[in-house]
Amino acid sequence: MPEIIVIGGGTGGVSAAIRARQLGVKHVMLIEKAELGGNCVNRNCIPLTSMLGSVELFRRIRSAEAMGIEVGEPTLHPDKMAERAWQISQGLREGLEGLLAAFEIEVVSGQARLVGPKTVEVNGQRLEAERAVVVSTGARWAEPPAGIAPEAITTPHQAIKLDPIPAQALVWGGGPVELEFATLYAHLGCEVTMVIDGPYPLPAEDYDIGQRLQGALREEGIKVMTNSSLKSATKTGDGVKAVVSNRKGDTELTVSQLLWAGRRANSGGLGLAEVGVKLDGNGAVVVNDHQQTSVPTIYAVGDVTGEPFYSSVATTEGLIATENIMGRTRQLDRRMIPRYAFTFPEVGCVGLTEDQAEDAGFDIEVINLPLDSNSRAMGLNEPEGGIKLIANKKQGKILGVHIIGHRATEMVAEAAMAVQLEALAEDWAWAIRPHPTLGESMLEAGRAVMNQALYIPPM
Repeated sequence: MPEIIVIGGGTGGVSAAIRARQLGVKHVMLIEKAELGGNCVNRNCIPLTSMLGSVELFRRIRSAEAMGIEVGEPTLHPDKMAERAWQISQGLREGLEGLLAAFEIEVVSGQARLVGPKTVEVNGQRLEAERAVVVSTGARWAEPPAGIAPEAITTPHQAIKLDPIPAQALVWGGGPVELEFATLYAHLGCEVTMVIDGPYPLPAEDYDIGQRLQGALREEGIKVMTNSSLKSATKTGDGVKAVVSNRKGDTELTVSQLLWAGRRANSGGLGLAEVGVKLDGNGAVVVNDHQQTSVPTIYAVGDVTGEPFYSSVATTEGLIATENIMGRTRQLDRRMIPRYAFTFPEVGCVGLTEDQAEDAGFDIEVINLPLDSNSRAMGLNEPEGGIKLIANKKQGKILGVHIIGHRATEMVAEAAMAVQLEALAEDWAWAIRPHPTLGESMLEAGRAVMNQALYIPPM
């Protein structure tokens, strides 16, 4: 009899299973109906960011002359780029297979269904977990709203194959996945239009980040329609006819492809409601701070519990679920979740936006530090972007950090740790970083909160 049964072999399920073995659970079973690694490894973030890595190098080669290097005009081969991405995904998937075997975790292939608080049915067999069941079945692509024909939609799973590369693409939405596909398509010669129901891309993020990103997208040749909605979309013989609505009226567009990344929790067919697990109105599993559902022996982690749809969150929630199953009290501090997008330049944010901090009643100090003053950014020929730091003026406590720039997805890790540890601007100001590095701008932002900035002219 397995002590813990994990349903779903994505990042959340794998982390839950491995942590269980680390904590001394002798028999852990992981059930997966498709491929190990889930959407991230096989069809989403890994292949997509791998392709964007190729595009980034392509961009840098094209700007080599500015760095004193003479090269010919490079050629981007989408088929070879995609092949490389799939090889990376395959390698990671095979690595997970070996890792689970090394931890002596039993992997079962099949469709699982809950038939009791600790009972799972798979391949016609009923299995009883001694301790608990962890559900980590991810998300599925959602049905579009009324007026949008399902056959007119291309999902990221379809688009990631790059077969074909559309001549014109309408990207509906302003979230990270939509932005990354728009960036990829634009560099593959596609004419891209984004329709965003908000004042700027990443509408949930800080205003300054959204405005800077919008400018960067337009420089890449991407048309951005903000405060707009997709009124209708129908499939035509050679593409999609769409109507975009905003305060100026309706605009009809005919494109080769309409990409939408709308997702919903993948909770159907698992028997969750039948065994008493509470779901919200969107079908997401409702959990407490310990990832425990309304049935005490059933836990849920990752996308199946709803937004935010980040595999990094799923991994942490998998660890938290197992720790609580094993009697350790642990929960996720959602203030420390970094949000990010692999655009050009990248975006990395954590903590409160300026508006959120003001709405919460904080007396705040806001620092905007451009990266064109950073010597490393200048040396890399990547001066675009900046850092916005929001601190409690009274204590100097860091409330939020918002970065747009080269390697922002790496730099935000330090900011996430600062928010988690309730660091003060003084802590940043007196920390030592290597020179020259991009991270020095984080130090300078901390100094600026204390009116001790060295490389910002006095006001």
